[in-house]
Amino acid sequence: MCSTALLTRIDVPYNRPHTPSTSSSYRFYVAPFRLTPHSPFSTMPVCFPRLPIIVQQEILTNMNPFELFALSECSKRCTKLVPLAGTKEYQFSIDLSYLQISIQTVNFQEYTLSFNCFVPGAFHISAQNPILELKTYLLKFFDIFRSKHIRRFNTGTDDFDNFKSIAKILIERECSIWQLNYQLHYVHRTKELRNILSKLKVTSGLSVAKSADLGSRFEYKRLKFLQEIHINNAVWFRIDQLYSAVNSLVKIELRDSLLSVEDMSVFLEKWMAGEFPNMTAFFISIHSHRFKSNDARALGMQLPIKSEQFTVHRRFLGRFYGCVIGGIVFKNVDGVSAVLYFNSLCQSFDFMVLAQ
Repeated sequence: MCSTALLTRIDVPYNRPHTPSTSSSYRFYVAPFRLTPHSPFSTMPVCFPRLPIIVQQEILTNMNPFELFALSECSKRCTKLVPLAGTKEYQFSIDLSYLQISIQTVNFQEYTLSFNCFVPGAFHISAQNPILELKTYLLKFFDIFRSKHIRRFNTGTDDFDNFKSIAKILIERECSIWQLNYQLHYVHRTKELRNILSKLKVTSGLSVAKSADLGSRFEYKRLKFLQEIHINNAVWFRIDQLYSAVNSLVKIELRDSLLSVEDMSVFLEKWMAGEFPNMTAFFISIHSHRFKSNDARALGMQLPIKSEQFTVHRRFLGRFYGCVIGGIVFKNVDGVSAVLYFNSLCQSFDFMVLAQ
């Protein structure tokens, strides 16, 4: 169709609710393309694939992802031209709670497809099997836009098989995931889950929801791709995993942990002795019910360990931010300074390495 068609922008708003026709070529209101009336070529037909590459690029960069998708449906030649729009830098967000795919362009504009229900501002795709349709479009987007960047992957709360099927695609396509938001409720197939998590390339953050019950024996050792973790139900996160994490992560936040005062005291003693020479983490914040104690001690000091005066220590490390209020400053054997606030009554441990 497009090889002999006239060029135009698709004039149907991308967020208009729509039920696709049976022909896949018309799912995004594919219309004949025409040049604008102000163009010197507005009265003559042109073959888009034969235009000079600089003209093709100018046209393509002014098209949104849905228009580019529509163009790709015209012919294989048009499909090969789509990456000229800079689509390799597109970032996808996948939300299995709402069965949505969002595409963020290089201009930080976001376009959303919803496969389950009507969502304001989203383009709705009606399907008898929403998750199957979502996977189909996701694979098409990977093939057409040539991007492997996943900005966010929200697992949803209820369906492990949905999560598994999407994760399998991301693993096979070698996608990098900026932020993984793990929200699934209790999962019996923990061995299978560990295998999936160990293969997903999560490059920035792992967030585990409070409602996600991984059990006290869950273990996730593969942390080397991550920079930050925020785990709201960290009963499974043991002290040996913390020792591993501080040598690969930048920021660590654990809530509802089962780490004890003794665990953190040993950690502090090791840090004081310089036993973490390759430590990358600058900020560690832990809340644990096991911190509650009337006579607990750490580094030979009675808890709470805090400043007698109100103090605030802040630090930025790249995009990461840390803040410790009411802490005391001390140094280890290597002369590295850190600030510590350790309060058994508040059940909190805040530790931050200061800029040297």
